[in-house]
Amino acid sequence: MSRVLLNMADLLLRSRANGPGVRSVAWVQGCALACAGCGNPHTHAHERKHLVDPVELGRRLAAVPETDGITLSGGEPFEQAKACALLAETVREAGRSVMVFSGYPYKVLQESSESAVQRFLATIDLLIAGPYVAARKHDGSLWRASTNQTIHALTDRLAHAVNEPSDTYPIVEITLDGKDLITTGFPNEQEHQWLDELLISLNPRAP
Repeated sequence: MSRVLLNMADLLLRSRANGPGVRSVAWVQGCALACAGCGNPHTHAHERKHLVDPVELGRRLAAVPETDGITLSGGEPFEQAKACALLAETVREAGRSVMVFSGYPYKVLQESSESAVQRFLATIDLLIAGPYVAARKHDGSLWRASTNQTIHALTDRLAHAVNEPSDTYPIVEITLDGKDLITTGFPNEQEHQWLDELLISLNPRAP
């Protein structure tokens, strides 16, 4: 068991809207950036949610059948760089790929003097970097919530995904997990409105 624990907000075992192929998605808890208009504001607070052993989680996710790898989002994964590195290393050892969403620009991460940040960077195949900027909203680009965000293939493994057409993968995904309805992806304003109307129709008592 690892001595380092990962504070997680949510987990989705299979998704096609959060990276190339079919991926398990882990949302970490805690983000100091707290970008205005972020789609995951519930992950910003630095509070204990679900503390898990990153190595054990990595083994579990690597064993999920018919998946290509994991995606780490948040929250801000680099705020828990050591734990995320352990998770990513475990997944890669099992032959799966690693994709990460970070609110930090790639150059900031590259120039970081923190060893845990560099260790985590070394495990990533595909990185989406940069803060969410509401004034530069999603334009249909794959996996980017605002147009200032950049995509970086840090290995050859997922390099093909950088230039894939935007309609290759679903932009929005709705999953029923027991009693919970999970929506994930990168909807534009029209799709946001459609989702809001759908959720109200499914739960008419919602405000």
